Amino acid sequence: MPNNTQTKRSSTQRNTTSITDFNTKTQNTGSSSKPKKNSNYSDCPKNCSCTEFAQDVCKLSDKEIISDVLGSQKALIKLYGTALCEASCPKLRNLIDNQLSECAEDQYDAFLYMQERGLYPTDTAPMPKINQAKKKFTACEQQMKI
Repeated sequence: MPNNTQTKRSSTQRNTTSITDFNTKTQNTGSSSKPKKNSNYSDCPKNCSCTEFAQDVCKLSDKEIISDVLGSQKALIKLYGTALCEASCPKLRNLIDNQLSECAEDQYDAFLYMQERGLYPTDTAPMPKINQAKKKFTACEQQMKI
């Protein structure tokens, strides 16, 4: 039986690997400014009756889509953190905590997806800055123990 890490796909992977451009075939029916409905959407998984205008407007790049996913995950993490602090029921706190952890994993997956493709470049921190941060947080920790 495969372990959980081999079979789990993050929501980021599920949401970004199926990004497709639905090539619509519309007929020009004159100079009407109204969007034209197209009944030939064999590529559309929901077999919907989209409009040409909506498809032209909603063409998003991979970077725009994954940036939105990353931003949404960050916002959800903040909301879950606030909810966790406000909940008093142990079962509810446990549920929120699990959702927070899963959301944080998905956020990290989105970050890695972007970083691996050069969509979110990061610089390596120099050792003096790392040491400075360690000192700062060690001092904060010591003050909190007092």
